[in-house]
Amino acid sequence: MMNRNRRSFVTAVGTAGAIGLAGCLSTVREWRDDGSEPTAEARSPEENGGDGSLDLPGETIEDFEDLDSWASMIDAGTLETETDDPYAGSQSARLRATEDTERAAVYQVRSDGVDLTARNLSLAVNFSGRDQLHLTLELHAPNSRNAYAMERTLTGPTDRWVRVDFGTSDVDGDPDLTDVREIRLTARRRGDQSGSIDCRIDDLRAVDRPETGKVMLLFDGTLESHYEHALEPMAAYDFAGVEAVIYEALGESDRLTIDQLEELDAAGWDMAARPRTGAQFLHDYSPAEQEGAIRRTKAFLENRGFEDGARHFVTPRNVLGPETIDLVREYHEQAFRYGGGPNALPLSDPHNVGVFSGSDGETTKRYIDRAAEYGQLAVLHFEHIGEDGLSTDDFEELLEHVDDADVEVVTASELLEGS
Repeated sequence: MMNRNRRSFVTAVGTAGAIGLAGCLSTVREWRDDGSEPTAEARSPEENGGDGSLDLPGETIEDFEDLDSWASMIDAGTLETETDDPYAGSQSARLRATEDTERAAVYQVRSDGVDLTARNLSLAVNFSGRDQLHLTLELHAPNSRNAYAMERTLTGPTDRWVRVDFGTSDVDGDPDLTDVREIRLTARRRGDQSGSIDCRIDDLRAVDRPETGKVMLLFDGTLESHYEHALEPMAAYDFAGVEAVIYEALGESDRLTIDQLEELDAAGWDMAARPRTGAQFLHDYSPAEQEGAIRRTKAFLENRGFEDGARHFVTPRNVLGPETIDLVREYHEQAFRYGGGPNALPLSDPHNVGVFSGSDGETTKRYIDRAAEYGQLAVLHFEHIGEDGLSTDDFEELLEHVDDADVEVVTASELLEGS
């Protein structure tokens, strides 16, 4: 692992006594020039650079303003223009597949090829009618025997534009990325296999990839095993993690205490916001209840001295509804949820950072290696460490693998400030 400069850490002094959070308000809201408070929709991805003319990294390599060069694959749904609510320009491309069609897939063939060497790709996506969708973006360079594949699982939100920063999943043959002749995009159902597929895409962008990839170690559930079995072995490598804090669970059986959070914080960890939802998804609650949960969790962290970590949101049970993402964009600067693989860097959408299991053996290690090779971000998600989950031996072996890889281990704050 490459050496990195560690930021200075100050142990937060906890506020004495219980904190009444019902009336606490976040202090990070943005305001319009006339002094009025904007709605969540007012800070959509389009206004943050989604039209391709503002501050997004890289350059557009396909704007989907002319679909003559694109076609649907055989028995793989339909492709059409969509002028209602495009992400950028005057239209987007719409992929559809009926209930009895396995996938919606389109492709573009370029006779002269395109050079995507040392470049990472991102795409604007908006889908409807289901909570989850699986996307595969393939580059054939120069033919299908030499393919470079990127995959991403989208766990919401429906009916909202997000950007997908595609990380590398598989490489078949020996693709020559100086000569990409075909681009394929495939949308498949995930989770519920019934119903149709309806997905819009826009603004395919390429950006110069960084020389060094990044790895983040994200711990979910406010579990005591993170303190007992992860803190010390990570410190031996000078690694710091991110703890997803369910503040209502602090001090419960097998859960972290506030004192342990402060020790993690002193060791350089981020304390990120993770509202408690029980067996429900956050979007099962009313918008007002969702906002209350998001606001209270963030306020708790801020009031306890964890302001840096409070900027980041970890999605309960992974799936986000459309109102939820609006609120998350309003209250937080960065958000994490399941994506199933690495993320391209630099990020074009910090509110759609994908994580994958840190407990999946060789697959986890392969994604770390992909992040190192292609200048990408691998966010490893952990729950129990030790007896009830990933063994301490396997965890320590994984840390050794990360240390041997040509990557930089970062916290959520270091990712945000360095992107």
